[in-house]
Amino acid sequence: MPDLVAAFDANVIAPLALVQGLLPSLRERRGAILNITSDAGGEHYPTWGGYGATKAALDQISGVLAVEEPDVRVWWADPGEMRTDMLRAAGEDADAAPPPEEAAGRLLRLVAERLPSGRYRAADLAGDGR
Repeated sequence: MPDLVAAFDANVIAPLALVQGLLPSLRERRGAILNITSDAGGEHYPTWGGYGATKAALDQISGVLAVEEPDVRVWWADPGEMRTDMLRAAGEDADAAPPPEEAAGRLLRLVAERLPSGRYRAADLAGDGR
C-alpha cells in the first residue's frame, strides 16, 4: 500500500497542488498546464492497476480543469511507450521503444502552437493531426 500512496502523491496530488498554487497567475497570464498521462489510465494492463488508476485520476482532474478554466490551456498528454526503466521493469523490451526525448519533442508542439485544451497522444503530434 505505501507504493500506491506514493504513486497517487506523485501522479495526482502533486500536480493538483502545483496547479492550485499557481492558478491565480495562470489565469492572469492566460497560461498553460501540461500533465503527462498514460494509456494505462484507460487500458487494462496486468500489474499496472495502481499506476493506471493514478493516470485515470490525472486525466479526470485535467479534463475538469479545462472546463472550469477556459482561459488557461490544459493539456493532458500520453507520451506513448518510451525507453525507460519503468517499461523495462514491467518486462517489456524497453530497448526497442523510442527514447523519451522523441515524445518530449512532439509534446512541445502543444506549447509552440498553443493547441486547444484536451487530451493528446505524442504519436499524433508528429504531423498536423490532433
